[in-house]
Amino acid sequence: MLNHAKGAAPLYSQLETILREQIESGEYTKGDVFPTEKMLMEQYQVSRVTVRQACAALINDGYIKSSRGIGTVVIYEKIDEHLKRVISFTDEMKQHNITMKTTYCKMEEVHPPIPASKALEVPVTDTCYCLTRVRCVGGKPLVYTVTYLKKVCALPMDSECYMESLYQYLREEQGITIERGRDTLEAALPTKEVQGFLQIDSQMPVFKRTRQTFLKDGSVFEYSVCYYPGNRYQYTVDL
Repeated sequence: MLNHAKGAAPLYSQLETILREQIESGEYTKGDVFPTEKMLMEQYQVSRVTVRQACAALINDGYIKSSRGIGTVVIYEKIDEHLKRVISFTDEMKQHNITMKTTYCKMEEVHPPIPASKALEVPVTDTCYCLTRVRCVGGKPLVYTVTYLKKVCALPMDSECYMESLYQYLREEQGITIERGRDTLEAALPTKEVQGFLQIDSQMPVFKRTRQTFLKDGSVFEYSVCYYPGNRYQYTVDL
């Protein structure tokens, strides 16, 4: 229940957190009719203003939608990706019939940091390509990715080349085909950099996926670190 003690967080903020957690946990799923203002007022013993403030925040964050004559409906759906094979983020979204948009894209030549140097099996004194992107779904950032690519050929610095699927571009325009990959999955708290790109606060857990991919000859080609907001993404592994 809500904490009415002096110094506690505002009631609307507490209520928003409770309702958000109920939606994220699956107590309410996409398409469900959400409780009315009156029901929430009675259940949590708060004013209509408090309920409206909490619900307004949920509407703004894409959890619920209010329509005249219909009421309030849950529209939130955590994207569940089944881990089976190496595919691009673009293809992941296509499998869910979700429209994706790249809102930030930067390609550059850099000296790899130590983790990338080890993963790509190149010295830190060498240079590699570094592609940084933010991909959005429904106008909200869903993944922030930093991808290091070994220099097996000359790649253009023009960011327009990488606005869609990286793997498709490499395959169709550069003749580079990813044969297999290895993903490492873990939960983490976001750095300030990740917070900024994903537009989340410091307490929002992120889903971190580190990927290493290989070419047909077995050589390492890619080392990527991807960050997903924990409240919008999950992985399922078939065993």
